[in-house]
Amino acid sequence: MPERPDLEYVVPRLAEGCVGHTVTGVVVRNPVVMRMMVAGDVGEVLSGRTIGAVQRRAHFVDFELDGLRLVVSPMLAGRFLLCESSKRKAKADALILTLSDGAELRYRDDVQMGKVYVCEAPDSIPGYANIGVDVLSRAFTLAVFKTLVKKRRDQIKLMLKDKSALDSMGNAYADEVLWEAKVHPKVRCNQLTDEQIKALHKAIVKVLRSATKTIAKREPALDEKVRDFLKVRNRKGKPCPRCGDTIRAAGVRGFDAFFCPSCQEQGGRGFIDWGRVKK
Repeated sequence: MPERPDLEYVVPRLAEGCVGHTVTGVVVRNPVVMRMMVAGDVGEVLSGRTIGAVQRRAHFVDFELDGLRLVVSPMLAGRFLLCESSKRKAKADALILTLSDGAELRYRDDVQMGKVYVCEAPDSIPGYANIGVDVLSRAFTLAVFKTLVKKRRDQIKLMLKDKSALDSMGNAYADEVLWEAKVHPKVRCNQLTDEQIKALHKAIVKVLRSATKTIAKREPALDEKVRDFLKVRNRKGKPCPRCGDTIRAAGVRGFDAFFCPSCQEQGGRGFIDWGRVKK
């Protein structure tokens, strides 16, 4: 899914291109992504409404339209495009809004996992109301992070991905944070040492700020996901940029995780590596 560094770049550009323009046409090409939480046909409901604001809330992109909200959860493959109506339509184009300036706002989703909600009250959308601490704000102190970690018993990668705890990371940046902090993705939160918690707190801020700056500097197309600068994500079999060992991949509760077996040993408080215990 688009993660925070992606959305920090995309959302202001969507706002620049959409705010103040009226929806003059609606085409739903993949109805499976739509979630109508108000009565009526989506075209009739949205047409004639003016976009007043575009905001990010965790992994959601929230469009305000004259008393209604169009809230997009892009999930794994969702992305946006602002273009001229003459641009060739793609199979992945799930929803197309024509704007009063003649441009089109397209929501693309190759695998149709994303969701587009039309509603009056976005707090009723699953996951929208319960958002965790903003990790790039002053509120994200080491003490706050330590308190959050101490409440958990699950694996640290799952905690980093939990939007109700932290705003916000997905698979890619959770892997990058763990690599930066030298923490294995399968270490349980209640096994982390104070030094590991401190390293994770520092890594979260460093990795997300750096990625946000890198993407902004690159100025990619709105529908382009920039990932080539990441250290370990999707680099299985490649050398670790820090120690040279081979990057591996493992499953973490249904999600994949990329890590360095040397830099990120599966340690932590109370951990015994039986493979290294002499018999």
